[in-house]
Amino acid sequence: MHAAAYTPNDYQMVPFLSDGTTRGCIRQLQMVRGRASNRTRSSQASSQSVNTSEGFDADPVNYEEALEQLPPDEKDLGERLRRHLQFFFLDPMEKWKVRRQFPFKLALQIFKIILVTSQLILFAEMRMSHVDFMEDTNTVMRHKFLKNWDDDRDAVQYPPSEGRYAVYDGKGIFEHLGFIITAYYSIQNESFASFSYDSHKFSIAHFMSRNASLNAGIKFDDIPPMQLCFDRIASVTVKNNTYEFDINNVYECSALNLTEAEVASIHEDPMRVEEAFKKRSITFNPEDALRISKMILKFSLRTIHFAPVTADQTPECYRINVSLIFDNSRHTGQVHVLIQTEINYEHVCNGRILKGSILPYDTVLMAVIDVLVLFMCLASLILCSRALIKAHLLKNKTVDFFEKVLQQPIMLSDRLEFVNLWYVMILVNDVCIIIGTVCKVTIEFRDFDNDIFTMTGILLGVGTLLVYVGVLRYFKFFNKYNILMLTLKKSLPNIMRFLSCAAVLYTGFLFAGWLIIGPYSMKFRTLSSCSEALFSLVNGDDMFATFYTIADSNTTIKVFGTIYIYIFVSLFIYVVLSLFIAIIMDAYEVVKDRYASDEHSFERSTLRDFMATAPAISLDAPNIQAQFAPSNLLNLVAGNDSNSVRALEAIDRMRDRIRDSLAGTRFESFANPIHDGQPATPGHDAFQLRNGSAGGPVFDP
Repeated sequence: MHAAAYTPNDYQMVPFLSDGTTRGCIRQLQMVRGRASNRTRSSQASSQSVNTSEGFDADPVNYEEALEQLPPDEKDLGERLRRHLQFFFLDPMEKWKVRRQFPFKLALQIFKIILVTSQLILFAEMRMSHVDFMEDTNTVMRHKFLKNWDDDRDAVQYPPSEGRYAVYDGKGIFEHLGFIITAYYSIQNESFASFSYDSHKFSIAHFMSRNASLNAGIKFDDIPPMQLCFDRIASVTVKNNTYEFDINNVYECSALNLTEAEVASIHEDPMRVEEAFKKRSITFNPEDALRISKMILKFSLRTIHFAPVTADQTPECYRINVSLIFDNSRHTGQVHVLIQTEINYEHVCNGRILKGSILPYDTVLMAVIDVLVLFMCLASLILCSRALIKAHLLKNKTVDFFEKVLQQPIMLSDRLEFVNLWYVMILVNDVCIIIGTVCKVTIEFRDFDNDIFTMTGILLGVGTLLVYVGVLRYFKFFNKYNILMLTLKKSLPNIMRFLSCAAVLYTGFLFAGWLIIGPYSMKFRTLSSCSEALFSLVNGDDMFATFYTIADSNTTIKVFGTIYIYIFVSLFIYVVLSLFIAIIMDAYEVVKDRYASDEHSFERSTLRDFMATAPAISLDAPNIQAQFAPSNLLNLVAGNDSNSVRALEAIDRMRDRIRDSLAGTRFESFANPIHDGQPATPGHDAFQLRNGSAGGPVFDP
């Protein structure tokens, strides 16, 4: 039972197959199995360089002889298992040659990548239009409501050419408040855009009778007042040059109900806002600077946006929630002025319903593509789930046979051979695309906000990325196109070990730079910006700016920062990065040598040794379809009532209903992508019953 069927020299003479799979190793072992009987014990002793896995003897077990010594029913089970494993490790094209079944999963992935790419392009155009609209609206709000804002501040510059927008005294605060109030109450008269107030006092009859537009004149009393909010501590008192603080936080808001006369006077002289605020007990004296942390002025506007990506430029109505923040949280005398906008879609603008006269063709196109993508991803999800379930059941059958019949354990590496990570990745991208498509449909029905837009973009982007990465799986079946995959597979373990050490070193530099240089350089001010600066230095970017941005106010920090950057750059560019590239190049050289050589060893395993004893597969043989007919393979669900079996049976029932619905149509031949119950093809001479077989017909080599 333990007689050697192959010698170490046999394994050394096996040529390297570019796909590196179990299937390739088995095929090469079958080519040399005839040489095993002529090997002598002396030749075995001279060839100890074979690459064997830990726990293996130098000689593999002769599983053919082991099967012959088993009872008929167990022998038949072993031969079926061996054939099933052979078929399991075939690639899609070889399975097509064996079963003559259309490669549905391959075709499905090709169609899916076309549809998903089309969906992504259409969504990206819609997303770009939406983001451009929001950025343009934010720019308009800054120019309309920030007193000294100019075009230079709109440009993103690094390092910034100007400091933060701020005011430094109470007079400056009142000047800005007067400017904001004037801009708000004249927004419809002085804006070229179609801004209107967020008021619900107008009916459709109002617009229809007066033939008014959204920019029509509105009575002052109908304009909604702004909201004025304060974030402050409870109280600050001064007694005998001693401060008493009640530091309980208080947040309060009230409507800023200004009269028409007050607004008119503020329009003539913005400083008159101080008088209006004093009437309402609102002051900005020096003692108030300790009490007030933030003052927020809130109001809402509505506007019309025409989507340029659509054929008919359908008008869309949006509500803009504007918050002007005077930030005094640091209490340094510098009050930062910020503006925040939140833009939401509205179905109705002041009572006027906006809708196109016809449904644009691009909306119909996007809807059709979304439906097709959903069906494609659901079908892909079902097929890949079924393949993973069947692989799991086959693994359990294999483990049971080896441990209970052959009394031999199956190692973890052999068990992992049944887990197809490509299918797992396809499942992940299918789930991402399905969820992203559902979110996209809600966006197209205008039930959305910025968070849904962002989540949809992330899900569709990640899903599409994984779809394209999954295509690389099919390149590994071609020797000259899979160099990238082989190099990554060979170098990945060493890369992960190397990066674990480099990450510890990088983290040390990260915290040291953040703590020491952070207060004196804007590039190291936060932990995330510090990490971004260091990663840029690793790639040789922005070195001089990093030196330059360290403040000269502290000579010690300036000198330390310079030495710190010198050491980091020298270590990570000249040592760490060079070693990282060397690891990848070493893996590439190994792969290239295997391409150039015909004789290379490979790792042995119990699973490979077992399949190597099977008859070699000839894809051109006339009886190949009968040899691997479902009736000659294992019944994976027999005697099993696990959750995996129940899930597989549910998928098969769905398959059967689809097959029955397509019976008698031109698509009937495509209705059986996952059918395992078709009978073996009769009429082949080499297919016969073995005497004493208890498990049904078995292919006799």
